[in-house]
Amino acid sequence: QEAHGAPEQTGGRIVLQDIAKPVKQDGWTPLESIEAALQLERTVNQALLDLQGIANRTNDPELTDFIESNYLHEQVDDIKKLGDHVTNLKRVGTGLGEYLFDKKTLS
Repeated sequence: QEAHGAPEQTGGRIVLQDIAKPVKQDGWTPLESIEAALQLERTVNQALLDLQGIANRTNDPELTDFIESNYLHEQVDDIKKLGDHVTNLKRVGTGLGEYLFDKKTLS
């Protein structure tokens, strides 16, 4: 929502695309779910970096700053947290380990 006004103010345009459904629909383990979320965050982060690169090449410091200050730092933090969750879920294993991870970490 916030980003919609920025391109219009600078003469740009917004192109929205469909978001594809996940290939796997049910039966996700907690580890698979967190790994899928991590991959999505990495994809979004790369798209933001690409957009920031375009803003740099077209000499648009306002958009560059907007992306960095409103999105990139948060993305990096989220990627770190999800990566830590993946590591911890791999350590604790399935069953009781997943239950305790859920109870202590995500609650």
